[in-house]
Amino acid sequence: MSLSKEPILELSDMAEFNHLVRQHPEKVIVLDFFATWCGPCKAIAPLYRELAIEYKGVIFCKVDVDEAEDLCAKYDVKMMPTFVFTKNGETLETLEGGVEEELRRKVRGHSLAASSSAVAH
Repeated sequence: MSLSKEPILELSDMAEFNHLVRQHPEKVIVLDFFATWCGPCKAIAPLYRELAIEYKGVIFCKVDVDEAEDLCAKYDVKMMPTFVFTKNGETLETLEGGVEEELRRKVRGHSLAASSSAVAH
């Protein structure tokens, strides 16, 4: 799997996620665990897409909880939406719920941390 022109990748299982991590170990990857029937997931989707376009140094992914059970189990997803921030396969932070300003703040923070880390090396 390679990064496409689409700002958000869709992951269907753990193998795809692991492949993405191997390709981009230095990048922050945000996983959006959602369900097609979830109202709050639909409500926050436009903001998630906006953030994916704005923060090019971060990889944004969507994970359908009804299809990617292995990823849901790994990250102990109990509610939707759940956003998991990872780097090199390690969990940096988890955000449960669709609070727009909190998601925006966390993406900004992890993007800045990743940028300053890249500059330091």
